[in-house]
Amino acid sequence: MSRDYPDWINPHKAAQARREFSGSVLLTRLDRVLDLIDPADGDEIGFEIGFHLDDQRQACARVRVYGLVPMVCQRTLKRYQQPIDSASVVGMVDSLRAAEALPEDYDPLVLEESRIRLEDLIAEELLLGLPLVPRAPDSAPVGDRERSAPSETHRPFADLARLAGKVDKD
Repeated sequence: MSRDYPDWINPHKAAQARREFSGSVLLTRLDRVLDLIDPADGDEIGFEIGFHLDDQRQACARVRVYGLVPMVCQRTLKRYQQPIDSASVVGMVDSLRAAEALPEDYDPLVLEESRIRLEDLIAEELLLGLPLVPRAPDSAPVGDRERSAPSETHRPFADLARLAGKVDKD
């Protein structure tokens, strides 16, 4: 694990200074995603975060996460490694009104404090990149599994039909 980044950062100052951070973080430190993944001790994800001011002097961060994320396949219920490489631009604003003014390709982050946790940015990007329904690439849909040759069709009311035919003839 690379721990060459601070826990908390002032995004406006970081954007003015064009600060960049990269490395890896233990998945067990990302509280927001723990219910969706199946991390073991030592599992980590790589990240790159670059802060900058855009043309409108808006504080932004380019956030990228990449690597393998352990998940449980919903078809087989077995653990597998989900590849991920997700990136987006986050516009940091102070209000919902300011968030509405951001360009469409920005993901808004309304700041409640003057500082943010880098791990929260990493967790948010990871959430965006995870599949809605985890499925291992080598798993087959339940309906596509090989079926044994169908035996003679069981007709539970066939005897009733014969009996009804006898009654009608009498």
